Amino acid sequence: MTAAAESILSTLLTLPEEDRLEIAERLQDSFSGLPADEDLTDDMKATLDRRWEEIESGSVRCIPHSEVMASMRAKHGL
Repeated sequence: MTAAAESILSTLLTLPEEDRLEIAERLQDSFSGLPADEDLTDDMKATLDRRWEEIESGSVRCIPHSEVMASMRAKHGL
């Protein structure tokens, strides 16, 4: 990451969570090639709904991103 990006990130991380979430959503929307909600097929929507229900019901355990990344780094010696 460039020094300019690091500086911006540092500033952004001081903002309230609600503001950071809004910024993250806007940044995500700015990427081309990512499907908008209306671009999802019915099968994709059904899969998302099913997986969300699994999370809500507790039948699956979510792993925090930081743990996944630490595991991948350890596995691949990074």
